[in-house]
Amino acid sequence: MQNKAQEPRQLRVGGAFAVVFGLLLAFVVAGCQVVDPLPDPNDPTQVGILQPEVLRRNLRAASDAAMLRVVREEITESEAQKLVQEYAERSIGSIDLDHIPDVQAWEYAEVFLAAKNWPLARAALIVAVKNTNGEDRRVNDTLRLATAEAHLGNVKEALTIARTVFDTPDPSAAPILLAVLYEITPPSRAKGQDIELAKLIEDAITQHQRVRVNRRSDAGRAFLQARPYHIRRAWQAIFELYEAAGRKELAEEARKRSATMLGKPR
Repeated sequence: MQNKAQEPRQLRVGGAFAVVFGLLLAFVVAGCQVVDPLPDPNDPTQVGILQPEVLRRNLRAASDAAMLRVVREEITESEAQKLVQEYAERSIGSIDLDHIPDVQAWEYAEVFLAAKNWPLARAALIVAVKNTNGEDRRVNDTLRLATAEAHLGNVKEALTIARTVFDTPDPSAAPILLAVLYEITPPSRAKGQDIELAKLIEDAITQHQRVRVNRRSDAGRAFLQARPYHIRRAWQAIFELYEAAGRKELAEEARKRSATMLGKPR
């Protein structure tokens, strides 16, 4: 493998469904044809040309096509996500991990994550984290590595890795809580680390609070509007984790801290 990663471009297949839903619905209502036939990842004519940008473009097309079927009420969203996962699994069949340049490791990792191939994702992300170019790339790839570790059952390692990005500057802290709460927490529950996981989530809330955004931009306004919702969800997860660990006193103390933060009566 070689050196230095390029600037980031995020692609989270699960999240992509919500992002493209509105656009696809508009196209469907207008009667437009928005999805071409999907490229066949097993087509021998494509062997040797499946560079990361091709894989990511094909995966995005698969996601769009599946979501279009959801809009048409042909399949459910969970079925659509399964179709995208299966497509990603077929796509990675020809990838030789030993020949992936370091500069492209994070891009291939996106496809491995979409396929839920956690061992391959972990291997690619270890390389990506060591060869990051830019703080945004470092934060996102490190959190993804923590997610892969959690899915592989290495929960203690996952929580430790997640904390390594807590030193990032305020503008780059935006992905932390969402990754911890929605990506790392589900596979980490009930693995003997629930108390430490609850502490990680609470510290991630603090990270989320310090994020500074441009209030005049659409993205900035969307972030500020959604922030209270995600923080409330995070506190609820903390209560549940402490209670599941049999530590009701910690859950009660957490409720008091949440009430102070959220400005609610105790």
